[in-house]
Amino acid sequence: MKLEERANPGLHGHVLQRVAALGLQPQARILDVGCGSGAMLEQLAAAGCRHLFGLDIAPPADSPSGITYCACDLDVPRTPWPDAFFDLALSVEVFEHVENLGSLLAELARLLAPGAHLLLTTPNVHAVEARLRWLLLGQLKQFDAIGDPTHIYPVFRFPFERLLRRHGFEVVRTWGFPEDGSSPTSRPGLRLAARLLRLFGLAGSPSGDQLCYLLRKPSLPAGRPPADKRSAVTAHYQQAAAPR
Repeated sequence: MKLEERANPGLHGHVLQRVAALGLQPQARILDVGCGSGAMLEQLAAAGCRHLFGLDIAPPADSPSGITYCACDLDVPRTPWPDAFFDLALSVEVFEHVENLGSLLAELARLLAPGAHLLLTTPNVHAVEARLRWLLLGQLKQFDAIGDPTHIYPVFRFPFERLLRRHGFEVVRTWGFPEDGSSPTSRPGLRLAARLLRLFGLAGSPSGDQLCYLLRKPSLPAGRPPADKRSAVTAHYQQAAAPR
């Protein structure tokens, strides 16, 4: 039985292609954060991945593929695995549902081994269609009354990337999905207006309904701890208070 994919059509297949491009070994440990029905993990198992784990507030009760599931509220993430346990973490259309992204990123930074990757997708509020909806109606696409009522955290690139750096992640690449820059979830009139604006050189950065990130947890030089919140705050205000 095919499991429900709780994402836009084609997104799971796209993520699987990106995972394959990383060239992980079959014994690599992979964590799906917000795994839902387990559809992504079942597809990874079918592709030959052997050590698969899923984290969700309501994970599947059992798995015929031998996948290990753990129930967890991602706003207060407490997981049973040791430090540096995973080689890759995935999070497909999950971050927009989380109230406390800093807490989740801190736990993922703990769980990922040095050099490991985090691949995530989230609704793209930078696309032309989303900008137009905000400009014309004052409503943020996918976070308004007709969007998913559990969407609470729109990811804006600039502040989000500051948060990533605070928790020790570096951005390897960002891109949009669908890769042709289209927006299947937008209404026809909005898509037409966006197409006309692109003719005049106005394009989203990136385009598409989903914003995708490939992140890496760097291997820190010996003796160099990751930046923490206290250090970032005190350094900023010390600099601001310095005589000019």
